Amino acid sequence: MTTDAASTSPSVVLIDANHAARLVLERLLADEGVQVQSFADGADALQALADGRPIDLVLVSRHLPDMGAVGVLRRLRALPGRAVVPVILITGDADELRRMHALEGGFTDVLLRDRPDRLQPYLRALLQRFGTQQRARILLVEDSATVAATTTEALAPLGVEVVAVGEAATALARLEAEPFDLVIIDVVLPGPLTGLGLLSALRSRRDELAELPVLAYSGYDERARRIEMLRRGANDYLSKPIDADELRARAGNLVRYWRLLQQVRRQYAELARVAVTDALTGLYNRHMLDDLGQRYVHRAWRTGEPLTVMMLDLDYFKNINDQYGHDRGDEVLRAAAQRLQQQVRPDDLLVRFGGEEFALLMPRLGMDDVAAQAERLRTAVAAAPLAGLPVTVSVGVCVWTPPAERARREDGFAAEALRQLLKCADRALYHAKHNGRNCAEIVPVTDPLAQPVIDNTGA
Repeated sequence: MTTDAASTSPSVVLIDANHAARLVLERLLADEGVQVQSFADGADALQALADGRPIDLVLVSRHLPDMGAVGVLRRLRALPGRAVVPVILITGDADELRRMHALEGGFTDVLLRDRPDRLQPYLRALLQRFGTQQRARILLVEDSATVAATTTEALAPLGVEVVAVGEAATALARLEAEPFDLVIIDVVLPGPLTGLGLLSALRSRRDELAELPVLAYSGYDERARRIEMLRRGANDYLSKPIDADELRARAGNLVRYWRLLQQVRRQYAELARVAVTDALTGLYNRHMLDDLGQRYVHRAWRTGEPLTVMMLDLDYFKNINDQYGHDRGDEVLRAAAQRLQQQVRPDDLLVRFGGEEFALLMPRLGMDDVAAQAERLRTAVAAAPLAGLPVTVSVGVCVWTPPAERARREDGFAAEALRQLLKCADRALYHAKHNGRNCAEIVPVTDPLAQPVIDNTGA
């Protein structure tokens, strides 16, 4: 059983006897893409609100010609389906005590008439919540078709998509195959896997499903059962018969919680990516080199396989900046990074080391093949202009072949070994520059912690 979300804009009822003020608020609401129904008195507004159409927010002035705002609020709460609609009081009275009385009396918030700008951020937050719910998918696990239909109907005003299944095993399969934002579980379900079992199965997983919000409900309103469901990991609990307003409020809160959690995770992932990425070239930066580089060293020592470290420096790059400007120099760096990236293997680590210098770690590449690979990189850069300019590169190469007999190394070995391998490659790069540039200098080492001897044989 599935209900599709309606693609409608948020709907707001505005009740204000002040014609000029009403026009200002109508314009602000329209700018936010909101559907507005305006009324000058409480009776007409309540009559419209009684028709059952979805309403997301009510704005009401303190003083109306036929009743006060408190009277509107009380009558509104008595209408079917209007018990939890947010109601904001509009007033010109900035008295803090009266504001607190209004909030204690049931108003969601108080908006000062001389501060309509406060409405903008409030509406944006409302629209965000509304949009989140419109896109949400809820999995309802209920064996009774009648209860499932009733629950789905109760959730309809949220604009969510509800998928109903009758067994826990089916629910688990759907959760593994499709994305959902909330699971509503009946505690008592037929089959070998009960609602409690489904909850335990979810919370014991090691993937994202382990944190998916779960709203449990049951016809048995027992304290021990509620506590057990919460202990097993349910985020919330309801007892049958379910109150539709309470169900919508709790489900909406859990959907918002899940979407906010997802947003925080995306932001964290983006921050993590930015922290290890060079903004100009899109390559990894030295932070990633320090982290992954040590892993490459550990793996080489553990397996005995060679590890090659290269330093590549664009020749006469300062002249490019001086003659063509730094913007053109940046274009050359981006083009060089892309050219080099096309020549490396998937498990090689290419980073921008700094300025016009790049570092490259190539696992399992030994002395037999390193000269050809260094030459391939050198000729790739020189083969065609970079950003319209002829550019060459000098390459310093350090090839580490771990010894056949390898004892356990002390803590800190990988960090120091990486540092020395980079220094070795940098010294080789210096000799490549000294030997005329646009060439490669290769140095083999067996112990990265010992000072290598530079072999001036160009490759």
